[in-house]
Amino acid sequence: MVRSHWLLDPIPGSRISPFGVLWRAAVLYLGLATALPTSVRSLGPHSKAARDYAAAMQLAKAFRRADTAAVTGGESIILVHGTRTPRAFVLFHGLTNSPRQFRKLAATLYDSGDNVFVPRLPQHALRGADADDLGRLTAEALRDVGDAAIDLASGLGDTVVVLGLSLGGDVAAWTAQFRPEVDRAVIVAPTLGLAHVSSIVATPMMNLTLRVPNYSKNDPPDSLRPDRTLGWSTRAVGQMLRLGAAVRRAADKRAPAARDIRILVNANDRTVSRDAIDELAAQWSATGGRVSMFEFPDSLRLPHDVIDPDKLTGKPSVTYPVLLALLYGSTPPANLARRLLLNP
Repeated sequence: MVRSHWLLDPIPGSRISPFGVLWRAAVLYLGLATALPTSVRSLGPHSKAARDYAAAMQLAKAFRRADTAAVTGGESIILVHGTRTPRAFVLFHGLTNSPRQFRKLAATLYDSGDNVFVPRLPQHALRGADADDLGRLTAEALRDVGDAAIDLASGLGDTVVVLGLSLGGDVAAWTAQFRPEVDRAVIVAPTLGLAHVSSIVATPMMNLTLRVPNYSKNDPPDSLRPDRTLGWSTRAVGQMLRLGAAVRRAADKRAPAARDIRILVNANDRTVSRDAIDELAAQWSATGGRVSMFEFPDSLRLPHDVIDPDKLTGKPSVTYPVLLALLYGSTPPANLARRLLLNP
């Protein structure tokens, strides 16, 4: 019988070295790790919306308990007027950042008369933590925070308005897809994919980062911002993309739950995949979602993080009027952000 198992059979008269066996096993493992689909079935909602203000404040205690492990200044922010308000705003921060990223915007919204909640995302702003700790992040934990934040906000305001940036944009997109309590979602530069990574290899790359050992790179800490976990982690990136994949797969099948979705992108952004964002907007529009899309022009030379007032390259005087307009349901100034046409 002629055998053709070339991967396993040596050349006649030759012997496979231990290195050759390991090499072939590694190639096989990497091939399977890349090709096998990643499940997102565990990433649906588990909603238990607060019935009233008192119930919401009880839910806030769970966030306060979790924040005992956070550095000073990195805790969740909750700004309340002591009673239910017309709107409750939920703001989700970005990867490696903390709720402090939104402190100025949160204060502005609170001063206008509404309750505001900025939850700390899992594995962020922990005392003594570094980028290796980000490798413990999971899409399920991000889902849990998104769920719990909307549960809490449902008791804080008559309507719930959500905004998220980058990783927080993925969480905001998840709430827009799955939680009908969300009246309006403002999704800013979500990390549904990475810039300069072709859509052909985006999913295999995600699969690989979720299955191979985590690799982290730690950057020197910033003594002025101990709440930030500087550096990056391949596993954290993979889990962030997995949460985005859960949103996109669900959007293929049904309309988003949120009544009004506003997506804000930045033409100068070199971090996230614009194609992936455009595709989600088109998916939502095609299934009947009320979706609008706006763009900061390249001429503004804005960074990926258009929110943090501590960023030397940021321009809150330019970006905040746009963000506030979108949050309140109006059209931002045309000279600061142009409206884009959707192509479902």
